[in-house]
This record gives sequence, C-alpha cells and structure tokens, in this order.
Amino acid sequence: MRRSVALVILAVLSIHSSLPAQADSASGSRRPPVVTWFDAAILGVGVAGSIALMGSDERIARELQGDQWQGNSGFQDVADVAGVVNEKSLFAAGLVTYGIARLVRAPRTTIDIAWHTTESIFIASATATVARGLLGRSRPFVTSGSNAYDYSPGKGFAELRYRAYPSIHAASAFATASALTAETARHSRRAAFVVGPIAYSLASLPGLARMYGDKHWASDVFMGAALGAVSGWATVRYHHHRPNNWLDRVFIGGVPTVVADKELGLVWGFKF
Repeated sequence: MRRSVALVILAVLSIHSSLPAQADSASGSRRPPVVTWFDAAILGVGVAGSIALMGSDERIARELQGDQWQGNSGFQDVADVAGVVNEKSLFAAGLVTYGIARLVRAPRTTIDIAWHTTESIFIASATATVARGLLGRSRPFVTSGSNAYDYSPGKGFAELRYRAYPSIHAASAFATASALTAETARHSRRAAFVVGPIAYSLASLPGLARMYGDKHWASDVFMGAALGAVSGWATVRYHHHRPNNWLDRVFIGGVPTVVADKELGLVWGFKF
C-alpha cells in the first residue's frame, strides 16, 4: 500500500512538472501567478499529511532504529551516501555548474537550468530554515523517539537539535528535482516524463537517510518534500513567464530579441 501511494505521488509530481511546456505556448499577456492553486494545494497536503503522520512518527522512528534496519550494511551504505546530499552540497553543485557554464560560454539553456535550479534550492532551504527555527521541533534522538510532539518555539534558531520540521534535506532535494523536471518539460514533455520519476525518486533518498539516521521524523520529510517541490515549480514559472526579469538579466543575461529594419534587415539586440 505504501509503495502504491508513493508511486501515485511521484506520478502527480512528474505530470505537474511537465505542464509549463504547455503554458509557454499560451499568450504571453496572461502571466500565471508565481504560486498557483495547485501549489497551494500541495503545500496544504504537506501540512495536513505531516500532521496526520505525526501520530505514527514515534512508531516509524522506533522501527527504523531496530536491528532489522540498522543491522543491514546495504541500507547503511545507501544512507551514508544519500545523507551527504543536502542543501549545502546541492547549492554548491548548482553554483559550480552555473559558474562553469558561464565560463565556457555554454548555451543559454544550460546556464538557465543551472541558475534556476540553484535559486530554487536557496528558496526552499531558506524557507525551511525559518520554519524550523520558529517551530523548534526536537529531532527523534533528543527524546529517543518517544515524543514526536516536543516543540520549543524559537529554539531552532539556537540549537541544531531543535531543527526537525520541515526537513531541509528533503526540501532542497525536491526543489532540485522539481526545477530540473520543469525545465526539462519546457524543451521536451516526453523527456520530462522520464526525468521526473528518476529525479523525484532520487530526491526521496536524502530525507529517508535522515530518518534512518534518527535525525528526522517521517512528518518532517513529508513536509520538506512538499515545500521543495513547490519551490522548484514556482521558481521556474516565475522566470519563464516573466522573461528579462532583473535576476535573469544579472545572472544569465538579457533575452535576445529580433529587431526589424526596412533597410538593414534583421539585427540582434539585447535588452538590459
């Protein structure tokens, strides 16, 4: 049952990420809002679903710390690798990719994807950081997995132990997956249906690794995933429905436009 639910969620995320390809063909005069009703619904599902999961958080945490899971070297190896994939490593990878693309004068599409993905990681991570600081939810190991309702509002800003909800690992990973899938869909919807499931499946690993390591409750990861997915979608939607916005002008460059002239023919120009 859990696997079926997971597959349905991945399918919904992948299908939604392919929609910008359709929207781009519409009239440019009607810009969609940065955060749509679907985005709001996903965030609502994230909040409601995570609250519902809190009733099972303790049982899930205890089960994951049992010998059945902790004694498996294969699970430990995967968790060790996936746990390294966090907001810092993803943001650094995005910046490096963006920097190299600018340095070698890569096609604008490459620079575009690198920058927007990096931006979505930053937005998701920053939002999660503020939420975690305000809520101050303790991590499972603080109470030995016995109290999923241990909150100390504001304490998350001062102590790492009280920065559980939402998971910043899950938020940054899903922001990466949703941005990459949405950007891919702008060029090929068919490719997006391949990239989406792979990207979202890989994005689920860091959060699961943190649960395995007793650093996060299941509800933390669920909310982090919802937050990250919406961050990626909103970032790509904002930039591609508002061409030549100031962020793109600064970090990517002006959008090339064709200027017609009766005597000189066509001249390429850039808006700054």
